[in-house]
Amino acid sequence: MTDAQSYFEYRDLRPLAGSPWTVLREIADTKHSPPQPDILRLDEWSGMGTAAVENKHRKAAEALGWSGGLDVTAHRSGVESWGYCSAEIFRDWKVPLGINLVIDQHVEDGDHSIWHLHPDLVIALGLVREGNSWFRPEEGWVEVVRLKEDETGKPYLLEIRSEFLLDYLAARDMGLYCSLYRERVMVSKGKPALGWAEDEFSEVKGRDTREGLITETEYPDPENHFWARGAIWRTEWIDGGTLSIRVRGDKDPHSTTFAIKADGTRVASSALQGVIDWLYFDPLVVSALLRHRSGRLRWATQETGSLGATDHGVHFGINELGLITVFAKDIGQRPSWEQRIWSAHNVTPDGGVSRELFAAQMEVNPAATVAPERELAETISALDTAFSAKHGKALLREDKAVKALLRAAHRFVATDQTGLLELAKQLTRLFMERVDVDAIGTVVTLPKGDKKIGSLKALERLVAFHRSEAEASAMMAPLFGIYDLRLADAHLGSSKIDSGKARAGIIDSDPPAMQGRQLLRAYVDNLREIAAVLA
Repeated sequence: MTDAQSYFEYRDLRPLAGSPWTVLREIADTKHSPPQPDILRLDEWSGMGTAAVENKHRKAAEALGWSGGLDVTAHRSGVESWGYCSAEIFRDWKVPLGINLVIDQHVEDGDHSIWHLHPDLVIALGLVREGNSWFRPEEGWVEVVRLKEDETGKPYLLEIRSEFLLDYLAARDMGLYCSLYRERVMVSKGKPALGWAEDEFSEVKGRDTREGLITETEYPDPENHFWARGAIWRTEWIDGGTLSIRVRGDKDPHSTTFAIKADGTRVASSALQGVIDWLYFDPLVVSALLRHRSGRLRWATQETGSLGATDHGVHFGINELGLITVFAKDIGQRPSWEQRIWSAHNVTPDGGVSRELFAAQMEVNPAATVAPERELAETISALDTAFSAKHGKALLREDKAVKALLRAAHRFVATDQTGLLELAKQLTRLFMERVDVDAIGTVVTLPKGDKKIGSLKALERLVAFHRSEAEASAMMAPLFGIYDLRLADAHLGSSKIDSGKARAGIIDSDPPAMQGRQLLRAYVDNLREIAAVLA
């Protein structure tokens, strides 16, 4: 505690406005670790109550505070002499002033509290609750509200992401009125030197009221010690935003720009509706979009598909340089928050529009090709089914990671050579590491004990059992090449990279995304070929 006086006078307490998260309710009792040997305990109690108040009732609300009705007392409903009192309504003795965005329900049985987030806030912002968090699916499942509980399950903090709160308040012409009380208590062996005249402190400044006191301890604290307390009462307004893009549907004035010409000419996203051209993006945009829980990557043909941070993506294509091309108008129709992701990976036009995308959009003649990503799950399942049908056992072990691996197994993982090795690692986990060598051992003779062979060698012997050793060796080459790349991922600088690429049919001079597609194509075709042997 470098400055005890400042600490107990709460000079370190910052204003609520301007923080990325806004506290809607808090009741926290914190036990701090004593910073010095002569301090027996250092505790802090924090409480804050808030209400969304109609701007026309601000003056009436300011007459209330911690002791006037805006504290952390549980809310209640019931019939009063003047009529019915609803738990959601924040009021003075005369009229309703606003609403409680958090409704604290006290349950007598078990003496505990349940904090309810106001349903109108939930519906207006389109939130979905999972556990102690509320997410907004329309913005990539961003966490908007979070509730924190102690180890006993007692709620002590509920806060909302400020930009969403301000959007809601703006739509309802409201401000958030906040009232807090905090208290710090210290018990120490020696009398703290706080510089307070007669060991007391009092100050009223603006919306803050501060008090301090030093006295000798009483039971249950030990005798001949000192008790110091600092406290603050504060009220503060958090104004609604100037815009309500989400709730009221205001137009976002902060337009994103995109490069539409090779010389770097850029236009605002709002102008893309009239642009008959395509935008170009670095493949890194895929991983940025898929980081969002609702992000989707779907394939239509070998070089086209649908991509977005939400379930409904845009039609994209891949050109000869491995760049992603999208019709400009489609990007202009995306929500502002997603446009910013696309814009961050926007590059000047190069290499022309994807041939397959142009054929689909302008010639109405979609290519009759299939992306290997689209065939991945079906091909693995077909091989497992073929083995099971022929030999009565499952070839692959179940693994709960399969679904996630399938989602992550796409060519855009390979944005560079390191990414290509990572993709090989994912494909190895998806198939090679799931092969049940013992199941193959019921069909062909395999070495036992210390000489036990790996899954690919075992699979090669199985293919040789149905064909010949020469055919098996040639057929299995791509999978062994992919495994070489997987080993190179685990051992940097490995010489297996060149041999792995060669065996998997990867052209080293092609763009990374193309190499990723070649890797996946070799993988899918190889598994399909083995399945045909077993069938």
